[in-house]
Amino acid sequence: DAKEIEKEKRIETVAKKKASKVRKDKNGGEDAKEIEKEKRIETAAKKKTSKVKKDKNGVKKKPPSASHNKYDVCIVGAGLSGAVISERYANELQKTVYVMEKRDHVGGNCYDYIDPDTGIRVSKYGAHLFHTTSKRVWDYVQRWTQWRKYEHEVIAKVGDKYVPVPVNIKTVNMLFGLDIKNSEEMDAWLEKEQVKYDGEPKNSEEMAKSRVGPRLYELIFKPYTIKQWAKDPSELGPEVTARIPVRNNYDGRYFGDPYQALPANGYTAIFEKMYDNPLIKVDVNTDYFDVRDKLKCGRIYFTGPIDAYFAHLGWDKLEYRSL
Repeated sequence: DAKEIEKEKRIETVAKKKASKVRKDKNGGEDAKEIEKEKRIETAAKKKTSKVKKDKNGVKKKPPSASHNKYDVCIVGAGLSGAVISERYANELQKTVYVMEKRDHVGGNCYDYIDPDTGIRVSKYGAHLFHTTSKRVWDYVQRWTQWRKYEHEVIAKVGDKYVPVPVNIKTVNMLFGLDIKNSEEMDAWLEKEQVKYDGEPKNSEEMAKSRVGPRLYELIFKPYTIKQWAKDPSELGPEVTARIPVRNNYDGRYFGDPYQALPANGYTAIFEKMYDNPLIKVDVNTDYFDVRDKLKCGRIYFTGPIDAYFAHLGWDKLEYRSL
């Protein structure tokens, strides 16, 4: 708007005046170091005033200063959801965005870094494998980095054998000494193994047995579920084991999605690029609950743990598990 343009002009004018007030050396000449310093100040001021977006009328627009605490959109959490919402608002709608992150870095649980001692990239909160069935999502993530094809495969130790997981033809043949050759034979074997219940499965134990039968349940599904959830499958809803793939072929990939890859330069670089917009202000080491009373936001998106948002109501904390 007009006020912001006027403010930018004043910043540039002040920088120019400072640049003209150079010191004199002993002979009355201009001090070369001071000249260089003031030139850098002027250049920085020009860059600052040029790094602004324009609204539909061509008027320059930039985010309010931190002291104003007034933004079009405020987002709690600088992870995946926060990054996508931020850049969409800034790049597509030219809205000012303020992002608060409780941790000391952006990227949420996808955050990674290069270990200084080994030069190896480390995923601080565990590995994240990108996969999607959506061509639209795949096209979108191409904007932020180069990707390297990666298809995850898992080998699990079951007894004294190492077998593919998810369960496929090779898994069954190795565990039970069979010679299943194709999908039709695998389907027939599964049909014989499956437990039939009156009505829908009521928990994860029943769901797993209805899909693979008691033997594979005891060997793979039950111990895997206990390890991940610290609960017996009978205590969990049926949807937990319903999501575990079972293959009727030799496909040893953990995911069957058509788009699978890893970012060539890690995940953190993606977030840094997504947040690199003058309309977006990101503050790490900032707890939303400490600053929310000082904020003025047109709209707020909370992407943190949902139980934290409702903690003031005295509700129980939700259970979060990680391998």
